[in-house]
Amino acid sequence: MVQTILIVDDDPAGTQLLMTLLNMEGYQPVSVRDWRDPLNDVERLRPDLILMDVYLRTTTGFALLERLRNHPDPKVAQTPVLLMSAEDQAARSRQAGADGFLTKPYLIQDLLDAIRRVGM
Repeated sequence: MVQTILIVDDDPAGTQLLMTLLNMEGYQPVSVRDWRDPLNDVERLRPDLILMDVYLRTTTGFALLERLRNHPDPKVAQTPVLLMSAEDQAARSRQAGADGFLTKPYLIQDLLDAIRRVGM
């Protein structure tokens, strides 16, 4: 079951909104601290799920997802990832190995449903 959710989004307002919403739903959201290499936070925190924007300040969600999926630690490599973008990147996200995709702006219920789907 999903408990800890790492938010990888360089939009402070969007991140804060997600943190508040997820907290209210009983999840334990945390946000990236190391923008030089967000993978460090994944290795350190070992989240149950990653919510990641496609366009980030230091890389793309696709590049980070590729590094994640090729990580030598199976726990890190198999971490479920939901990618998010204002552009329709659903097909590319699936092809890249994401567990789901959300188009921004998304409905709160769609977000919660996507989290539950990957948390089964």
